[in-house]
Amino acid sequence: MKLRNTLAVLMLLTLISGGWALAQILGIGPYAGGTLTVVYRMTDKENDPSPGTMTLKIVPEGGKFKVTETFEVLAERDQLTVLVFSHGFAHVPKGALDVTPISALDTREVLPNREILLPEGAKLVTRGEVTIGGVKAVEGTYTHPKFEDQRAIIAISDLESRKILPYPPLLRIEKREGDRWIVTALTELLSVSQTRP
Repeated sequence: MKLRNTLAVLMLLTLISGGWALAQILGIGPYAGGTLTVVYRMTDKENDPSPGTMTLKIVPEGGKFKVTETFEVLAERDQLTVLVFSHGFAHVPKGALDVTPISALDTREVLPNREILLPEGAKLVTRGEVTIGGVKAVEGTYTHPKFEDQRAIIAISDLESRKILPYPPLLRIEKREGDRWIVTALTELLSVSQTRP
């Protein structure tokens, strides 16, 4: 069981790479109560026939909350890598797009058709509104001047939804290869259900 949990955390961190930092910044806010189930698809390639699935469940239990997070993926033996981590902190692969400047938007409403300047010279250029996994969000392209060969397509939900989502509804990190952009990490909301107290 311990090995299974370790491998699940390992695969999760490997797949979302730069998205891990964003999850720690824009993660769930003060929890209002009730039950919550959130499901994400996670992969590191386009048209993945067997992407990983991350499920977060929060259930009231005797005045407290039982929190269960699972990650499932069908993986080849050579896809499993050893990673040393401690107390929830993990090594993000070298050269991964730094998405931490997006934390400046944590409590700000994000509107479509805007150019938002962020710390460290990073920028988010928003487009229109989208609905992903049943959640309305504003989609845009995030760039960072220290990572000119990478970008992220990100959808940022409204302030209320951000309180219950551990990740944005969409975080698609891409790397330029010639004249094409190739997916290196994709986290996409599949569904969310909440029962209020």
